[in-house]
Amino acid sequence: MSIGFHRSASRHGISPARVIHVIDNCPCPIYPAGSQADEEDLVLFLWMDQHGIPLEVIAVEGAEGSLVVIHAMRMRPTYVAQYAEVLKCR
Repeated sequence: MSIGFHRSASRHGISPARVIHVIDNCPCPIYPAGSQADEEDLVLFLWMDQHGIPLEVIAVEGAEGSLVVIHAMRMRPTYVAQYAEVLKCR
């Protein structure tokens, strides 16, 4: 899988290595409601980085399964309930 980074992905100081760790280890990415099959899809990854810090990573998934990360930061309280569901996927 190819992973690219939009310049907005570094806004909060999360390194590409931390982002890739989250993407590679997240057991069940979330596809937000409203995504359409014939368009690029947003994918939300909620998982811990190498240091055990929960992160939220948002990427755009292309037709061939490639990803372009557009957002990465420490997980906000908004995602606590969804993160609990992701933890159950392990």
